[in-house]
Amino acid sequence: PYSNNDIVAPRIRNRNPMNLEKMLIGRKPKGFQMEKETRQYWNKLSLEISKQHTTAEVTHWTGRPVAIASTKEWAIRKQLYNLTDSAAVQAVAKIISQRCLETGISEVYLQVSEEDRTKEKMQKFISIIEESGLCLSEPEMYVHENPHQDHYYQVLPKKIKPWTVLE
Repeated sequence: PYSNNDIVAPRIRNRNPMNLEKMLIGRKPKGFQMEKETRQYWNKLSLEISKQHTTAEVTHWTGRPVAIASTKEWAIRKQLYNLTDSAAVQAVAKIISQRCLETGISEVYLQVSEEDRTKEKMQKFISIIEESGLCLSEPEMYVHENPHQDHYYQVLPKKIKPWTVLE
């Protein structure tokens, strides 16, 4: 035993399922090939502007909502004159980004078409999310190289040693 903690808890069990996603070694779902929208994300950010309300939601790939901000909430609603204009979108963007950062999510996947990205409200939403510190693209999953895989037919790049001097 190294310390008294080893005596109390000799085995440790990871009860945080998002821990592997933070270390980039957790499984990232791929979805199906024929799907219109990709499902290759851990956390997806979506913005919905209906006739009466504006709602932003971060959903885990399992379907569980992680953070929700909406103009249906009384604290947000009483500060706004109109619940669907650009001021409402800005308020919802600030609140959803704050809630994501408080829950420990710093990267989300924004699944929006190029046509929707050109709209004024969506551009304001994206700029406020990025200014708050939330990254709108998730890093790639780490894939360990298999030492038993045969690379006979592949042309591998030359490995440069760290001590090699290049001119």
